[in-house]
Amino acid sequence: MTEEAWVNEILKISARLADRKRAGQQICNQPQLLKYSLSFIKTSSNSELTTKSAYAVDQALREDIELLKNYKPLFFQTLVTVTGDTEKRIFAKILELVSQSYIKKHFPLSEQELQLMISTCFDWLMTNEKVAVKVFAMQCIYNLKETQPWIVSELKAQLENQFQNASQAFQSRARHILKKLKN
Repeated sequence: MTEEAWVNEILKISARLADRKRAGQQICNQPQLLKYSLSFIKTSSNSELTTKSAYAVDQALREDIELLKNYKPLFFQTLVTVTGDTEKRIFAKILELVSQSYIKKHFPLSEQELQLMISTCFDWLMTNEKVAVKVFAMQCIYNLKETQPWIVSELKAQLENQFQNASQAFQSRARHILKKLKN
């Protein structure tokens, strides 16, 4: 499929899960569509295109995170450009999935990629982001806690600092992670 044809397909999908899954399956069947989608998210000024591309990427990578291996440089270039709430939530979830695969030794990451993941997730955790972004970010950081000696103390401090004034969803995940950090 050409990039132009993929733009037309992406713009047809809705926020309905069935549409997002269908687009994600198309990426799984034609992995070059992941490259197109990441490029749209990175460079397009059309918010509808970037959001719908993110929906498709989300569903594809939930199905098969291995697809991302061939497009890691583009993914990390795109990560630093993400500004929309929906895109941040999706990228935070993808980072969580990557971190899970990394700790199982299925997804190699360079030191630079690890640092970018950790710093991005800490930024999202410490700023005024939506709770889903924070929850995925804290889980990603927890998954990568063994990569740097300072992560455990900093993650613990951030979770404890925000706990009292946070939503129930944040508190639930934070409580779970804090309990694991004490063991």
